[in-house]
Amino acid sequence: VKLALFMGYMLLISRMKDIQRTFMYHGAEHKCINCVEHGLPLTVENVLASSRQHKRCGTSFLFLVMIVSIFLHFILLMVPIVSGVSFELIQWAGRTDSRLADILSKPGLAMQKLTTKEPTADMAEVAIAAVEAVFDWREYLKEEFGWKPEENEEKNADI
Repeated sequence: VKLALFMGYMLLISRMKDIQRTFMYHGAEHKCINCVEHGLPLTVENVLASSRQHKRCGTSFLFLVMIVSIFLHFILLMVPIVSGVSFELIQWAGRTDSRLADILSKPGLAMQKLTTKEPTADMAEVAIAAVEAVFDWREYLKEEFGWKPEENEEKNADI
């Protein structure tokens, strides 16, 4: 019943124009993070080509909290434990490519089809600016992928 109510609510609000626009920005945010996590510079082209689904999404976290809480619902004081277990599961799923992580992530990723929409190029630009305000993605690409900006600028110029 809890899951049906949650999913029904998400389905209903996803029909509202303002919420659809919010979900487009949500999709742009996911695309930025996926772009960086796959070793690509944050450009509108790279962002728009990236996936809008992400294993560590807040939607997936909420869905997981609901699932875990259903199993532990009878103990009211379990809320911090439910949240903690859900958080650790979602963090683990984001760090691994194991089959179990993929299975656990599927329901949350499916929910993201409701809570994210394809963004426009200007929305991708806003998401890039937001990421740049809080995260040094260039340094991350250097550390994690050995990224050299000058080489990538030459490659992008050829495209």
